[in-house]
Amino acid sequence: MNKQEAADFLGVSVRALERYVQQGRISVKYEKGKTRPTAHFEQTELEAFKEELNQPTVKPAFESRQIATEPQLETAKLVKTSGEMTEFGEIGVIDKLSSIIEGLLSTNDNQPKVPVADKLLLSMAEAQALTGLSREFLKDAIASSQLKAKVIGKGWRIKRSDLDEYINQLF
Repeated sequence: MNKQEAADFLGVSVRALERYVQQGRISVKYEKGKTRPTAHFEQTELEAFKEELNQPTVKPAFESRQIATEPQLETAKLVKTSGEMTEFGEIGVIDKLSSIIEGLLSTNDNQPKVPVADKLLLSMAEAQALTGLSREFLKDAIASSQLKAKVIGKGWRIKRSDLDEYINQLF
C-alpha cells in the first residue's frame, strides 16, 4: 500500500507517517515508479503498528526528584550525579537565592522616604498631588512665568516656597 493509503489506514497524516519511518518505527520499501521511486508499506506491519498507536499511554504529570547517589569504588564515598542538588544543600541554595532576590527588589527602598509636604523640590506629579491642580494648569503657570520652575534631568522641578507663593497669589 502507498503512503496515502497507509496514512489513511493508520488515521494519521502523511507527514506523521514519514516521521514514523524516520524514527524507525515503520519500515518502508521503495519500488521503481514511472518518474520516481514510490513507497510501499506491508499490511501486517501497519496493523501491528496501529494496535501500538491505539494503546493508551500514561505519562506522569511530573518527574520525581529523587537524588541518585552511587558509591565510588575506591573511596566508598557517595557521589551525587551531575546536575542534581543534595537534599541538605537544597534549602541553603533556595535561601541564598531568595535573599539575593529580596536584595535586588529592595534597592529602591534604601533611600529614605520623605513625605511630599516636607520636600524642598517637587516634581510635577508631586506638585499636582499637593495642590490638586491639573498638570496643564501648572504648565500654563510655568509658561506665563507666574510659577518658577526648572527642568532638572527629564522633568520639571518646582521649589516648595515658589509653589506656596503661587497658591497664595491665586486666592
